[in-house]
Parts: sequence; C-alpha cells; structure tokens
Amino acid sequence: MKKLSFDAFTLKIIAIVSMGVHHTLMVLWELFPVWLHVPLYATRGITFPIMAFFVTEGFRRTSNINRYMLRLLIFGSIAQIPYMLASGIYMLNIIFTILLGLIIIATHDRLCVKAQKRGLFVLILIVLLIASLFIVEGGLFGPLMIFLFHVIKDEKKRRTYPLICWGAMLIFSNLFARLSFYLDEAAFANVQGGIMQLEVLMMHYYVFSIGSFAIIPLLRAYNGERGRRAKFLFYAFYPIHWVVLAVLAYALGVADFSFIGL
Repeated sequence: MKKLSFDAFTLKIIAIVSMGVHHTLMVLWELFPVWLHVPLYATRGITFPIMAFFVTEGFRRTSNINRYMLRLLIFGSIAQIPYMLASGIYMLNIIFTILLGLIIIATHDRLCVKAQKRGLFVLILIVLLIASLFIVEGGLFGPLMIFLFHVIKDEKKRRTYPLICWGAMLIFSNLFARLSFYLDEAAFANVQGGIMQLEVLMMHYYVFSIGSFAIIPLLRAYNGERGRRAKFLFYAFYPIHWVVLAVLAYALGVADFSFIGL
C-alpha cells in the first residue's frame, strides 16, 4: 500500500477548501439542514492547524521576517470589515491570530536563543496569550499552537502533540461551557428553540474537536516539499471569501448589518 504523501501546496489547498466550507456553514447555517452540519462543521478543525504549522515553516525559511509580518497585517486588515459583517464576530480575524503567533515565536528566538532571557520571554508569552483571549479569533489556543509547532523539534512529535493538545483543550472548553450554560437558568430559559438548538450548537464544537484530531495523519504525511508555487493564494482567498459571504448574507437577510446602518 502506497504511503500517503502531501506537499505544502496540497495541504494548503485542503486548508482553503475546508475554511471555505466551514465559513459558508457558519454564515449561512440557517439554509443548511441539520444533518449536514456534522460533516461540514468538522472541516473547521482542519484549517487552522495547517495554517499554524506552515506559519512556523515560513518563519524558518523567510529571509525577511518584518516583510512577512507586514504581509499578514495588510491582508488581515483588508479582511477585517467583511469578516465582521459576515460572521458577526467583533474580534480581530484569524490572520491577526497568525500574526500574533509569529510575533511570539520571533520573540522566543530573540530572547531565549540569542539573548538567554527566558524569564522575560515567559512573562511576555503569558501577557500575549491572556491578551489574545480578548482581541483575536481563536485566542489562547491559536497562538499557543503556533508556539508549540515551533519549539517542539522532533518532527513526529511536532506534528502530533500540538494537535492532541488543541483537540483536548477544545473538548474541555466545550464541556466547561456546556456545564456553565446548564447551571445558568436565565441563559438556558432564553435559548431560542430550547434544548434542541443548544444540543446542535454543542455538537458543532465536539465535531470541531474531531476535525482537529483528524488532521494529525495529514500533517504526518507532509513530505517537506513546496509543490506548486502559489505564494499569495491563501492571502488573497481569505479576504475575498469573506467579501462574498458578506454580500450573500446581506442579500439573503441572514446577517445583522444594523450596526453600520444597513
């Protein structure tokens, strides 16, 4: 039996397709039957680990880290308004999460590898991770995953342990959120659609966790090759797909644009 082997281009295409499917479901979920939510929502757990992994690969190979960061800042800024319009999430989008992770690993190498100031780095890391909870999508878990991909040197462990931690943390946070919700009688009483809507919502997060574990064999099959060159494919796709989803959400009336007067 032929061993699975993926180059960087193929894995990034998988990430892009998964992201497009997940965000379409997230924005237009009312138009999809419930039975489709499980297989479609699982794609959410696939995209970010691939993105996070290749951030660390890009950091290792880039000749200009400042230009790399500037590129992320520009495309993240372009995507921010359509992202908020389509998703209804008023935090910085996932490109900024990637940028924060990149800042963390660059700071790690500067302070821990070159300057031997580990105590200062730990303090900065804690501050940035706590801040990420309030300012970026996927706060805490996202930047932490990028950091783990960077500091774990053994390739097999590097492509396994961060993903196990990611999936486990998602399951734990979901269980905690579920328990808190059930204990909050006022919140429970105000759920539209009652218990069924709650169960569907919680099911989404469990499936998200499953998708996170499912990415392990894909990353383990990465062969280290670049594949076809498409440097700006992901950067361009990210803001464009949010613009398309924002237009669709407005046209179909499934998103609230009242905060901008629409």
